[in-house]
Amino acid sequence: MNKGLIVLALIVGIIGITLWGLSIPRYGFALDTLKIGYIDMNRVLESHPRFDKAKKDINDFAIKAKADYQKQLDEAVKNKTATEAQQLKVEYEAKLNQAVAQKQQEILKPILDDIKSVVRDVAKKKGIDIVLRGEIVVVGGVDLTEDAIKAIKK
Repeated sequence: MNKGLIVLALIVGIIGITLWGLSIPRYGFALDTLKIGYIDMNRVLESHPRFDKAKKDINDFAIKAKADYQKQLDEAVKNKTATEAQQLKVEYEAKLNQAVAQKQQEILKPILDDIKSVVRDVAKKKGIDIVLRGEIVVVGGVDLTEDAIKAIKK
C-alpha cells in the first residue's frame, strides 16, 4: 500500500508541476491580461487624406488599361473563329484584371503602410497588445477605429 501511495503522490506531483509550468507566461504577458483591439479597416482607409486621389488614380488606370486591352483584343481576334475569339477574350480579361490589381496594390501600399504605422501607435498608447480587423471580431475587444481616423487626419 505504501508503494501505491508513493506512486500516486509522484503522479499528482508531476501533474501539478506541469500545470504550474503551463501557467507561467512565456511571452512577457499573461494570457488573461492580453488586450485586443480592432479597427474597421475600410473606414480608416476611406478616411486617409490620400485615399481619394489613390482611388481616382486606380480608376483612371483601369479605364486606360481597359481601352488598351480592348484594342489589343480587337486586333488579336481578327480572322479567328468564334471559339478562339472567346478564349482570347477570357485571356485578355484575366490579364487586364491582373494588371489593375497589381496597380491597385502598388498605389495603395504606401497608404496601407501609413495606416499600419498609425494603428500601431494608437494601440501602443491605449495599451493594446493585438489589433484585428473588425469584421473578424464577434464579441469583445476595444474599437480603435475613431482613434486611428483622428491620428491619420493629423
